[in-house]
Amino acid sequence: MCAVELDRHQLLRISGEDRIEFLQGQLTQDVDRIDPRHSRLAGWTTAKGRLLAVGQLLPGPEALWWPLPADIIDGIARRLGLFVLRAKVEIAVMNFAVAGLIGLAADAPLTLGNLELPVEPGAAASADEPGAGELIVARLIGDPTRAWLCGPAEHVRAVCTQAGFGTAGIADWQLADITAGLPGICAATSEAFIPQMLNLDLLDGISFTKGCYVGQEIVARTQNLGRIKRRMYRFTTKAAGLEPGATIHGPSQATGKIVSVAPNGGAFELTAVIAIDQSDGQWFADDAASGTLERLELPYAVG
Repeated sequence: MCAVELDRHQLLRISGEDRIEFLQGQLTQDVDRIDPRHSRLAGWTTAKGRLLAVGQLLPGPEALWWPLPADIIDGIARRLGLFVLRAKVEIAVMNFAVAGLIGLAADAPLTLGNLELPVEPGAAASADEPGAGELIVARLIGDPTRAWLCGPAEHVRAVCTQAGFGTAGIADWQLADITAGLPGICAATSEAFIPQMLNLDLLDGISFTKGCYVGQEIVARTQNLGRIKRRMYRFTTKAAGLEPGATIHGPSQATGKIVSVAPNGGAFELTAVIAIDQSDGQWFADDAASGTLERLELPYAVG
């Protein structure tokens, strides 16, 4: 088991007695489903249904925690705060360390030092044992072989040292996200996609039965009228220099947009949103038809 210092992420804390009701009116996820033992994948969109953020909400006894990329989190905190009005809700970017654990046994109890956590994928726990301090720990929904570990930096480091974790790099975490088909939004892709383009409906990240939320009309109409024309797919390529938000090129002058990319040995893996009806065609890293992209399978079915 290895620990990854996710210094490109920060932690958003949403607290206050109205936090569940408030987020219920903002996020794609049914926040009422979040309980002290389970995290949930959620997105937040504009009124036009364009994603501003995607991530896994982690439960705590007095707050919900949302690890998000550092390049968008301040803007998300400010923009989300505009909707608080008279609700008893506080939103803050925490000066906490965000780490990831890789290589967990999916079907066995997770132990961090003396802290044994629930086995269910997505299950979370807060630790208050001597030496651990305030920690938020949760297996990932969509990949139970990984977990978030967040808290004061000295406590996170102490637990990792005590548990004897090996070390891994951010690229390993990003590659695991791509392999699992888990999407993300960064500054380069903010407002580029609607939730279904990033397969949130296939990952149980959208509720179609709860009440209204920001962007709900567009998201529901897209689903109900069968207007999902573009989806996120996974590729491998030898082409270097690709970044989230960059354009890829396909048959009949079709284009797509990269969601995330990570090195894998001497190649690179990436996820990109492309047209469903062009998904079986040949795609390239540039408009000169060089840098061939080879499509890879995702762990869930994509139309």
